[in-house]
Amino acid sequence: MVDLLSIRTIEYYDCISSTNDRLKEYLKQSVPIKLPCLVVAKQQTAGRGRGNKVWWSGEGALLMSLGFELSAFSLNRNDLPLFSLAVGLAVLKTVRNRLPEKNRIGLHWPNDVYVDGKKIGGILMESPTSQHLVLGVGINVNNQLNEIPSEFHTEFKNKPITSLIEILNETTDISVLILNFLTLFSGEINRIIIEPLEIVREAERYCVQIGKELTIRFNHRVIRGHCFGIGLDGSLRLKTSNSIENVQTGIIELTEENE
Repeated sequence: MVDLLSIRTIEYYDCISSTNDRLKEYLKQSVPIKLPCLVVAKQQTAGRGRGNKVWWSGEGALLMSLGFELSAFSLNRNDLPLFSLAVGLAVLKTVRNRLPEKNRIGLHWPNDVYVDGKKIGGILMESPTSQHLVLGVGINVNNQLNEIPSEFHTEFKNKPITSLIEILNETTDISVLILNFLTLFSGEINRIIIEPLEIVREAERYCVQIGKELTIRFNHRVIRGHCFGIGLDGSLRLKTSNSIENVQTGIIELTEENE
């Protein structure tokens, strides 16, 4: 398990290109830093999401990355899809603990978090070496959405996003959120070994794609089908016209009838 006591290196930046990139640079050094390492930034200039999609990282957001060795969790690379789900649940619960009951929170498989149909946070998981994992977490907290720079307007005009300050009309202590996330993260990762089925079932309860017709693109393939669940390995399960597909990665789109 990773907790505050086991993190051996912590860095903070007022502004950085990318907390994930910073950690990957460290892992390339001949004398690497002590792991696990936590990098926190007040602002990023080159934030990104899965597939190198643009992710606006305005001042006031929670922006951090955690770098560690897979062996620290007694996990192997086959566990990564389930690991991704578990981290998504940790982010979801971090946000949910700040929300009134009236707000509807959901998990956009594998690990983006939505509130009332609008994206509030996400995860970028990268594996720069066979032994290491870099986990980037971004949550819109105190960043005002009317501050989005003009160069991002096209990217976000059809992708509703929100932040805690927009929902709560008050600021949130980001350091408290980081502590909450690390605590929840430790618990969720421990569950991978103890009760992996419960992680899958809980993710299914929050998953916004279940019950919908999806189009998924990956490796020059296009799969269209009805999403009916999540597999024990963390994959998204689709019933197509002639088979059952277990999808572990890809770009997900809703088909027209769901839009």
